[in-house]
Amino acid sequence: MVTINKITDLTRSASKMNGFSVFILILFLIAVSFRAKAQNEPYNTILSRINADLQTFVKDKALSDEIANHLKNLNTDGSWADINYNDAQYDPLKRIKDMATAYIRPSNKLYQNTELYGAIVKSLQNWLDKNPKNKNWWYNDIFYPQAIGQSLILMRSAKTQLPAGLENALIKRMIRKLKTGDGANTSDEALHFLYRACLTQNKATLDSAAKYLFEPVAITDGKEGVQADGSYYQHGKQQAIASYGRVFAGNSVNAAFYLRGTEYALPKDQMAILVNYLKNTFLKTIRGSFYDFNVRGRGISRKDSLSSGMGGMVNKIKFFDPENAAYWDASVKRISGTAAPDYKIEPSHTQFWKSGYTLHLRPQYTFSVQTASTRTLRTERGNNENILGKFLPDGATNIQRSGSEYANLMPVWEWDKIPGTTSRDYPDDNGATIKSDWGIPGTTKFVGGVSDGRYGVSCYDLNYDSVQAKKAWFFFDKEVVCLGTGIKSNANENITTTINQTWLRGSVAQGKIKNELWVTHDSIGYIFPQDANVEISNKAQTGSWYRINHFQSKSGLKHDVFKIWLNHGKNPQNAVYQYIVVPGLDASGLKKYNRAMIRILKNTAEMQAVQHIGLDMLQVVFYQAGSLSADGLLLTVDQPCTLYIKNLNSKNPALYIADPAQEQKNINVSLKLPGLAKTQNINCNLPGGAQSGATVNFNLK
Repeated sequence: MVTINKITDLTRSASKMNGFSVFILILFLIAVSFRAKAQNEPYNTILSRINADLQTFVKDKALSDEIANHLKNLNTDGSWADINYNDAQYDPLKRIKDMATAYIRPSNKLYQNTELYGAIVKSLQNWLDKNPKNKNWWYNDIFYPQAIGQSLILMRSAKTQLPAGLENALIKRMIRKLKTGDGANTSDEALHFLYRACLTQNKATLDSAAKYLFEPVAITDGKEGVQADGSYYQHGKQQAIASYGRVFAGNSVNAAFYLRGTEYALPKDQMAILVNYLKNTFLKTIRGSFYDFNVRGRGISRKDSLSSGMGGMVNKIKFFDPENAAYWDASVKRISGTAAPDYKIEPSHTQFWKSGYTLHLRPQYTFSVQTASTRTLRTERGNNENILGKFLPDGATNIQRSGSEYANLMPVWEWDKIPGTTSRDYPDDNGATIKSDWGIPGTTKFVGGVSDGRYGVSCYDLNYDSVQAKKAWFFFDKEVVCLGTGIKSNANENITTTINQTWLRGSVAQGKIKNELWVTHDSIGYIFPQDANVEISNKAQTGSWYRINHFQSKSGLKHDVFKIWLNHGKNPQNAVYQYIVVPGLDASGLKKYNRAMIRILKNTAEMQAVQHIGLDMLQVVFYQAGSLSADGLLLTVDQPCTLYIKNLNSKNPALYIADPAQEQKNINVSLKLPGLAKTQNINCNLPGGAQSGATVNFNLK
């Protein structure tokens, strides 16, 4: 490359030439310089962005202290004695990347350290010579080449760079055949293609990297990736919003951030899909800085898996989506802890009809439900992760206020008492153990709900593990009403419905108001409108991470746990339950709570219905064709459905309806309401295809 200094020198040497000749020479040399610079673009721009990104949030002292220990334990051949290279996982490549990071940072005390440089070279050469392999393909095809590429990119900015032969050999080692059409995995692999393309300045590789980094940014009905309802599938039709969906989100944002302003920038139509997924799905599953456990898939069994750590990603979004800057800024403040978990939270209710997931947000709390149907897969066990997660898709309810209610509690959970689920009370972990890896389908079809975007009702016709029950959740502002009916089982164990199982924080209070039992704990109230066998435990529970994930520590753990459940006894044949969750109240607040606003009209095997007086709305689950009559209203449907009427007593009510079984093309509804002069008969045409199961609405007069 001809530099400006060389241009200046050559210009001076041509001082004896006539003026026109000098002018022509300068133009030629500048053209050569710009051509050389252009040949290095956009590779250098992308490399510099990746390099800077890899150093985001680096804490120099902690990094140098950790590296000092690694240097002490580094063998002369560049290996570490504490690493099993026959089953290498994150280390040693993570250690090497950390060393490269410290070596190039002027702010780090190990900057340009000769010993450190030698350790980097030796450890990379050792990795190259050993060529480790892992039984899990993910390490071989994704993590290893990504980590190698990151170390090489960091060292490109070093004053003393890696030996050319070593770097070239490592770049060749990064080469893998890219698996296309594999959702988040495709973008994961394409990311190290991007690293390699920029290191080699190879246009064909960069073309391929950009294409497949953005391939998953699309609506893929029923296939792996973003769904029509905004949820995310991976490993078949399995909800993976913040497991593989997190990988998809992170890689897509990184790619858009690295490639912005270049010819490879993310197209506008795909940008809209990505922004919608981030804004209206992914980030809504984070309360404060913690994920809803219902969206972490088998990752729920990993330590710190509920800690989101996504603030850095969100900050990048503003570079290519400044229109929503206020939203991204508020998200970063909540995730970083600089603002409260309720900061600028807007009320919303989303029924993800493709994935069986319901997400209800209020400033005061997050409440979600996860279910499985014959159209979807149950939460997976794989690679000996999520060993005890058998009941996770059976109506698990995540209830958060601070966000940290369940963080790192899973090792000591009683896994047959997952919050929200109705199941057999087994004597040991064997009953909650998932026996088969990957891809277990759901067992029931009537699963879904109806939503207007702010309120809604969800249902789950449970039929699993010799337990049957019809479960429904009715979502309002201050409360969520939880109903269960038709609970049957001939199993040997007691059948229980778990209300919550969370960290024990503070005292547990309980009492009665008008013969209704109430309980409060950690600013969440629970009300029981009918007699029930309520059991509470607030003692220590033991376990280990290894118990739920064989890649985790075997060290024993002991944590204080608050657990509350209903005991339906053995062999129930038509047991029922009713409870109301009221987040944001202590014992004194619960005593002032206006319980009269909630009317539970029906809780039978045919129908479950709740009316909210204050909000003037009615929500109903019809498990079969039938009629509901109460206080001047008569509602009749000719097919099973979920139904919601708002402005119930006004002259302009609105009807929302959906088919949880996703089988009906139309449903006939007859309504006689207090505010209407005459009975309304409506033939509700329902959507099909990718929208089957979605809500439709009708305005009544």
